[in-house]
Amino acid sequence: MKEVGYEQIATVLETWDAARFGSKDFDNEFGMGALKRLFELQPRAKKVFGYDQGEEVGKSHATVHATAFAGLFDSVFQMLGPDLEFIEDILGQVGRRHKSMGVSPSFFPYMGQALVHAVEKYLGKSLTAEQRIAWEEVYDSISNEIVKNILQ
Repeated sequence: MKEVGYEQIATVLETWDAARFGSKDFDNEFGMGALKRLFELQPRAKKVFGYDQGEEVGKSHATVHATAFAGLFDSVFQMLGPDLEFIEDILGQVGRRHKSMGVSPSFFPYMGQALVHAVEKYLGKSLTAEQRIAWEEVYDSISNEIVKNILQ
């Protein structure tokens, strides 16, 4: 896994906490906001959530995944640090799970954009250039490790 600097991690954690503590139902709201944006950016991603089986099936799967999505990022962010081997193992599991669900590696850049969009929504303002770069670097490092395991 590409090592990310302390300053980038601290910036991401600071903005994540600011967004997270602004809502009582953060995991669901944040996750659904990110997924909605993902579906706008890459409509083919809807198939992974069962939307090809009908709107109700898709909404049901997306709702469950939304909460898991926010929880996953919360957990991963708390693990960022010097012990990269541990987080690589966790992200390897995430990658293998995504592979079994048929997630295309091509969706990950869109998910990164959707993630940043959702963070901005919950902060109530745009990220600074420095914050955006930190989010992009941290997300790229995380997603590259997941994608590496999807491709294996």
